[in-house]
Amino acid sequence: MSQAVKSMNVADVSEIELKRPALFNYLHVILPLVGVALMVIARRTYGPNKFFDDAGLIVLAVLCYIFAAAFHLTNLYAPIRGLQKAGLWIASLGFFFNMSAWFMRWITSGELENWKRMTDMNGVYHQLWFFSYIPFQHLYDLSLAFAFGAALTTLLIEHRQGARFLGAASLSLATLVLFQAIFIGNEIISLPPVLDSYWRPIHVGVASISYGISLVSFAIAVMFLLKDGVKPESMGIFTTLFTVFGFIFFSNSYSLFTLSYRMNPVITDGHNVSFVRGLKVPVAGVGILVTVTIVLLLATAVCFLVYHFRGDQQMRRFGHYALRASLVSQAAGIATLFYQVKNLHNLGALVGSDQYHSLGKWLANASGMEAAKMPVPQLVQEGAQWLNAMGSQLTLDTRAHPVEVSGLITAFVLTLFIALFSFRTEKLRASLPSIERLDSLIYKTVGLATAGLLILLVTGAIWANESWGRYWGWDPKETGALVAWLAYLGYLHTRVSHGWAGRRSAYFALVGFLLVIFTYLGVSYLLPGLHSYAGRLD
Repeated sequence: MSQAVKSMNVADVSEIELKRPALFNYLHVILPLVGVALMVIARRTYGPNKFFDDAGLIVLAVLCYIFAAAFHLTNLYAPIRGLQKAGLWIASLGFFFNMSAWFMRWITSGELENWKRMTDMNGVYHQLWFFSYIPFQHLYDLSLAFAFGAALTTLLIEHRQGARFLGAASLSLATLVLFQAIFIGNEIISLPPVLDSYWRPIHVGVASISYGISLVSFAIAVMFLLKDGVKPESMGIFTTLFTVFGFIFFSNSYSLFTLSYRMNPVITDGHNVSFVRGLKVPVAGVGILVTVTIVLLLATAVCFLVYHFRGDQQMRRFGHYALRASLVSQAAGIATLFYQVKNLHNLGALVGSDQYHSLGKWLANASGMEAAKMPVPQLVQEGAQWLNAMGSQLTLDTRAHPVEVSGLITAFVLTLFIALFSFRTEKLRASLPSIERLDSLIYKTVGLATAGLLILLVTGAIWANESWGRYWGWDPKETGALVAWLAYLGYLHTRVSHGWAGRRSAYFALVGFLLVIFTYLGVSYLLPGLHSYAGRLD
């Protein structure tokens, strides 16, 4: 008997495991959902003082996702059955905390208004009253749902033994989405009445789940390219140039000439945060480190390009030296930024006189006056006087520039992954499933994402007609969602009609997700439009 057990191979074990009841294979998904339901019941029964708020739960989710991603990644290099299971169940715990945080937001939103939307002014009970409090008011809420949509998709795929590589990449990306949420801030806001429709949670809910599936398809596509023989250095070229481009062209706070990373000062009364528009102060040291990082990343890209086209091994080594040095400078920059944000005081004295005019305009507009009709000297004087009076109360807050702060962390993580992929690359490739398996997973996830984005466009059009009296207005957010859907539709069309598969299809999946991210973040913060409410409101 013992000899028979010893001779049993891995395939036999997998077959035995697959014969278990189907429900048992999804316990890592079912148990968190049951836990969320119990958490909601307990929260409603015992009140807010007995529980973590959503901010605390998100921190726990981030920690779980980080550990789960680390376990998944370690298992790729050194397969250990216990480590694999631990990563799966820690990811499941992170999903529980993530989704619980979102539901705590739901309950808190209702309690703030004493659930008054349960009935209308005539006391008539509304069966769909809970739709009004579903937490999809702005980008923070969407980010929570985006992350747990990605985690849920990962867990559903990872119930199979051969798919437990996925969390290494997808959970890392979900962590970055939650970091973005933390930097946005969790203030609960009220939407304009025109947007208070039951189509809102349907539309945004579909968006968050579709975005999560897109994230997973992106992670699988990256793993596919690695398995298919794409060199980490080639990935590094794209990653480094993409990071540099983002720093230089999309950061409103970084200036190469002043060598400083600047944050918006804020005033807070302990509950509400008010960001002072147009007022910035230099944060010493960060700009220099960011500049060093940009130089090192450009050097990395140049070295890898030479290696890619000429096969020069010495340039490859120099490229990796520059890449590792950039990791050090990025880590130092992030640490310096958070230290300065916490410890920098007397901000009023750091504001240059060239900002008095813009501050005076902001103050005038905030108080209901027309700044355009006021003389410039008066606006300058108003700004200077206000700084003299209020300068000592100003503080710095990472929520003033959530995209840029999370961008620093994202750049560090992406650079770290390129360094990790370059370590024992062949061992990593051997640990991944077959090319055919990965290609099939991309196809299935992209198919779901395409269907989800189509539903997103349709429900958004219905909601827009209900709120603004037209189905389509070429708003930046609408256009971005349409372009992202067309990219995924292009993937399906070329695959079904022209037989495309492999790398070409994987590149489609990568581009589609980048367009989704631009719609999710770029449109909300860079392009003004009717969807501006979806960003952080000041």
